Amino acid sequence: MIGNKIIGQYEYNIRLLSGDDEINVQALCERCSDFSELIEGRPPEKDTGKGILFDLPPNKELKDKYVFGVYKEDDILIAVVDIIKDYKITGEWMIGLLMIDPSERGNSLGRKLHYLIKNWVLEEHGKLLRIGVVEENYRGYKFWCEMGYVEVDRVKNTYGNKEHTVIIMNLFL
Repeated sequence: MIGNKIIGQYEYNIRLLSGDDEINVQALCERCSDFSELIEGRPPEKDTGKGILFDLPPNKELKDKYVFGVYKEDDILIAVVDIIKDYKITGEWMIGLLMIDPSERGNSLGRKLHYLIKNWVLEEHGKLLRIGVVEENYRGYKFWCEMGYVEVDRVKNTYGNKEHTVIIMNLFL
């Protein structure tokens, strides 16, 4: 998953992110404010980037979290992938976030990144990918269905100022 990758007609550098990348992640969050408005009903908070890098679900540790940054040749962060290993059970990996800069959407980057994610998780002995999609995110839901995910549950959750029905989807590898 890490390294220079030719995706379509562009070369991208994919690397693991750390606290040193918080400013770049925050800048991407602000460029992706449409996502924050949809999910939280507000622009991104000033610590959203830090949250992406360090927030964990219950009973998980930072060693279980992988946050990948996708950089274009001009060293601009254009996508972030947040993945949690063995959530909720061993072999189940959760994609917490796949966020792509609006200027990079619509060119199959998401599909190609998903392909890399899927192969990397398989190499790491993962058996299942899990994602939660808020019901109002019609484009996201359609994307994950096209990637082969199937709905397994619906739960209520509150993010920011909005309560949502979250569609839990799985892809068996």
